[in-house]
Amino acid sequence: MGRGLISDEIKNRIRDRVDIADVVGQHVSLRRAGQNLVGLCPFHQEKSPSFSVSSSKQMFYCFGCKAGGDVFAFLSKVTGATFPEVLRELGDKVGIAVEESPAERGQRGHAHRIEEVNQAALTWFQSNLRDAQLGATAREYLIRRGIQQSTVEMFRLGASSSDWEGLCKFLARKGFSASDSVTAGLITPRPNGNGYYDKFHGRLMFTITDLRKRVVGFGGRVLGDGMPKYLNSPDTPLFKKGQTLFAFEQAREAIVRTKTVIIVEGYFDAIALHQAGLTHTVATLGTALTAEHVQALRRFAERVVLLFDPDAAGVRAALRGLDLFVNSGLSVKVVTLPAGEDPDTFIRKAGVDGFAQLEVGAPSLLDYALNHTINQADPGSLESRIRSVDEVLRILQKSEHPIERQERMRIVAERLKISEARLIERYPALSAQPKSGGAPPRVHPVQGISLTTLFKGLPEERDLLLLLLQGKLSAADVRRLKPESFTLASGRKLVEIAHTHLDPDGRIILRAVLDEAAEDPECSGLATELSMREDYFEDVPAHTQACLDNLDRKRTEQALRDLIERLKTAEREGRADEAGSLNVQINEVRMRKAGTLSAGVVTLVKE
Repeated sequence: MGRGLISDEIKNRIRDRVDIADVVGQHVSLRRAGQNLVGLCPFHQEKSPSFSVSSSKQMFYCFGCKAGGDVFAFLSKVTGATFPEVLRELGDKVGIAVEESPAERGQRGHAHRIEEVNQAALTWFQSNLRDAQLGATAREYLIRRGIQQSTVEMFRLGASSSDWEGLCKFLARKGFSASDSVTAGLITPRPNGNGYYDKFHGRLMFTITDLRKRVVGFGGRVLGDGMPKYLNSPDTPLFKKGQTLFAFEQAREAIVRTKTVIIVEGYFDAIALHQAGLTHTVATLGTALTAEHVQALRRFAERVVLLFDPDAAGVRAALRGLDLFVNSGLSVKVVTLPAGEDPDTFIRKAGVDGFAQLEVGAPSLLDYALNHTINQADPGSLESRIRSVDEVLRILQKSEHPIERQERMRIVAERLKISEARLIERYPALSAQPKSGGAPPRVHPVQGISLTTLFKGLPEERDLLLLLLQGKLSAADVRRLKPESFTLASGRKLVEIAHTHLDPDGRIILRAVLDEAAEDPECSGLATELSMREDYFEDVPAHTQACLDNLDRKRTEQALRDLIERLKTAEREGRADEAGSLNVQINEVRMRKAGTLSAGVVTLVKE
């Protein structure tokens, strides 16, 4: 089976029907360069093209940011859709049905129907806002908030009417059943069971879209004294508040370009920052940040700026993020606004430059949490300081970086006027205590290490893997490849995978190797980069033999060193019989080595 529960056969049939160059070309301007196509990477900011697409291998790879994979991986990264969603949409385009269970089929049809209802409701909300009478109050409110007309159009703002059944009647006229409208969260049954009324009444309406530009829900801000002030669509098969961020679709391009995302808590905060030019801003939808939010942001950003109100609720919101972001691979800062300000009012007063000054001096999320905890301690109370120490240590435990923990322990000890040694003594004891809630899932970022650094001193290993993944090794060459001969774990894994995908003649089945390697976290990055390189070897068979000979020589030398070390230990401990046996083995290895011609290896790959 492939990713999820979809068979490899279906996945391969769909991929064979599409050309990755055509798909990528809809998002990236490509030009021919050698065997591949190149262009500016859509996933990071660059001036010189480092993004490469291979039609023959049906793969893409960026030598700058290390993003890579097949056409499904590209579309998932560009659109934010899941693998099954991408596969089904591509399958629909090429006439290949992706089998679904009855429940899945019903859910997908249900979601599509909700999308249609939401789109119709959006048309009605926008029409109301433009109406001279119905939209007067909402337009006046937007003017008072300093929202420009271009911003209104960009975010597709609208208005609900004061008629309690206005949307009910409109959707019915458009052919939608009451059941459809209730499921979409747009209307509500009356308590007496006699009919329905609109969920959003007399409100300024915010349109919530996903990364595929689908209208998935709405938010409404009351335009009078009613409560609640803000009201969101309920969760539906199309919309989950804990997985959705407002303005994410509008912000995605800027997030990819800057590798940074600003997170705020309100609709107007996000809209105001976008209008001011900070277009890499998103907002939560009345819920705390979730692991799903963080996972979605990791696909596009490397840095996060938390920008919450400076009140107690904002502080709590920032501190809740610690469990989510620590060890996520994302660098997180917390910007604290002046007292009495919120992101909307601050950006209108201070502008982008004022925000930039706050961001430069903003502490990391871990430092922010430490500072907050330390400030809560009563400097005159030993009991209070001890409680603060325990809380600080719990925060420090969340970091997987020992140097970072050690440096912060030193700072905390100074701040609390407690011996650093005592602090370190307390740490293991606290570590042994059970933690409530369970640990957050660990996400290890892919390290962008260059091949030159990765294979320093190992050119023959690099070149053999390169030739393997370009399908240039003969069956005899493949037989000589031994996983244990490779120094890097990722290299060993690639060779192991290759040995499981051989044709009847003993040559590797390249497509199958690339597919399995791409889904293996241990070697996916290395496999993709090596397979996309276009290195030239003047005499491939001769270079291959030189690399294999050198690899065999190194393996023999390592075996000899191991035997000599064991011999020394046996002699030192007086184990004469074992020492004699090891001496025989060492002589045999030396004789084999002496009888083996090793011309060495000369790599032709440019460093």
